[in-house]
Amino acid sequence: MPDPFNLEAHADAIDLVVGMLERTSHAVVLAGAGMSKESGIPTFRGEDGLWTKHGEPPLNQFETFASDPGRWWERRLEEGRNDSFSQSIEASQPNAGHVALAELETLGVVGHLITQNIDDLHRRAGQTSITEIHGNRYWLRCMTCEMRWPREEFPIEEDALPPTCTQCGGIVKSDTVMFGEPIPPTALRRCAEETAIADCFLTIGTSAVVYPAAQFPVDALRRGVPLIEINPEPTPLTEVATAVIPGPSGEVLPSIVERLRDRLGGGRTS
Repeated sequence: MPDPFNLEAHADAIDLVVGMLERTSHAVVLAGAGMSKESGIPTFRGEDGLWTKHGEPPLNQFETFASDPGRWWERRLEEGRNDSFSQSIEASQPNAGHVALAELETLGVVGHLITQNIDDLHRRAGQTSITEIHGNRYWLRCMTCEMRWPREEFPIEEDALPPTCTQCGGIVKSDTVMFGEPIPPTALRRCAEETAIADCFLTIGTSAVVYPAAQFPVDALRRGVPLIEINPEPTPLTEVATAVIPGPSGEVLPSIVERLRDRLGGGRTS
């Protein structure tokens, strides 16, 4: 078991980050599975990852869907959501890191969040400016026009599969991005646009090795934008980051918010 994180031992790094964020008006965040792990959701990769233990899912998931979307939907409805991963997501709640990150948006510091997580915890914590680059397991998406709906707002008729878009008639699938499926162009474009105007970039709980998401902090660095990394383990970006806090987001972010709130008061007015 790793040693518990000591906030006091990293007080200087936290003060450095607070000073950087105090001067920031449009920080962009890339959040990864480490944040979800703190809410009890197992990661895919790593020592205790689901794929490490049980092997990766088939790499032709999207091909299978595209070849017979009706049959895919039949199996989805038959199988339900009884696997351990689904159950862990259903039972999870936003942790202190999610809440603190949403408060950084309220304070006018974080302008946009790019999340690799599909669990909806950032939205439930109050984050509003968000791109779910790998989708959201609680949403559905049209394959043609990319319109998205919360699943409870889109009733599925079992005698009319696959479901079709109410706007364009295209086939509707789960919003989560499958193996072999391209990232929706709208999501990629939004991430690139937000990164292009970022005046600070944060990576939180991400291994920074899964592309295309991992490209955005690199693009920001190439523009000379300061990079903040918050992650218990080193990543490929650790050596080039402006500031590194090697701890869990649920402990680090609330400490940052507390100090930053004192400096900014109720938030930015312009």
